[in-house]
Order: sequence, then C-alpha cells, then structure tokens
Amino acid sequence: MSDKKNLLYIPKIENGIVIDHIPSGEGIKILEIIHSYPQMKDVVITFGLNYLSTKFGSKDMLKLQIDFLDPKIIQHVSLVVPGVTIKSIKNYEVYKKIVIQPPDVISNLLECRNPKCITRSERHLETVFVVVDKQHKKVKCNYCERVFNLNELETRIQP
Repeated sequence: MSDKKNLLYIPKIENGIVIDHIPSGEGIKILEIIHSYPQMKDVVITFGLNYLSTKFGSKDMLKLQIDFLDPKIIQHVSLVVPGVTIKSIKNYEVYKKIVIQPPDVISNLLECRNPKCITRSERHLETVFVVVDKQHKKVKCNYCERVFNLNELETRIQP
C-alpha cells in the first residue's frame, strides 16, 4: 500500500482555477454559489471534501476547468466563505494566487430587503451596500441607508 502522505486525491489540472483552503463543509456552499450563475452551468468542476490540511485539520477544495472566474462570483464567495485561496493555474503551475476577503463596498450583488428602497421599484439600478461592521457582518444600503445583517439579504444574480 502507498504512503497516504504522498497520495494525490484530486489530480492536478493543466489550466483552470483552484479554490483551496476551504474550511471543511463550506465547499458545498461555494459549489452552490458557482452553480447559481448561468455562465457556470457547463463548467467541469472537481470537488473534494475533508482533505487533510495542516492549517485546518481538514479542508475542502474545488478545481474548475475554466480560464477566468468572474469577479462578481469571487466577491460572492468572499461574503459567504472569507479567507479561501483562489489560484489561477497555467501549464500545471500556479501563476496567480489570492486570499479573498469581503470587500468594503458590495456592488450589484445583494437585494435590499426594504420594500420602500428605490432599488426595489427601479430594478435597473445597481445596488450598493457598504460594510459598517465586518465582525458582525453588518451592511448598509447606499440608497435607503437601512442596516442589515449580511445573512438576511438575498443575492441578485443576473446572467
């Protein structure tokens, strides 16, 4: 039997995007986010749960066979599972690596829950939320100035 430390569970990809250092169990959330975007429906994705990790004990990982990941998707992932690593791969080598964190301003990704907010009646307006408390995940609508907890808000996904 081979040494488990050297066993590669998910094969390397020649070109694509690797989403790594995902806390165990959170990978499913990222997979759901990716599949909620129409342009991502046909992308080949390799998904692994509970891999051994020196940083977390165990982690999840996704490998996408796509050259470019839309910044809106990255922003969406950063709101749900901050701190994951996104690596761009070319010829089996990492050529770009970022650790994502939620932005201070969230543009056109969230729906305001205030029924009187202008973004509810004027659907063409881009929604804008400003983070007012990162620790407690509080954001304020730029138009109606209502403060919401991030998990109260629905995402606004457009093709």
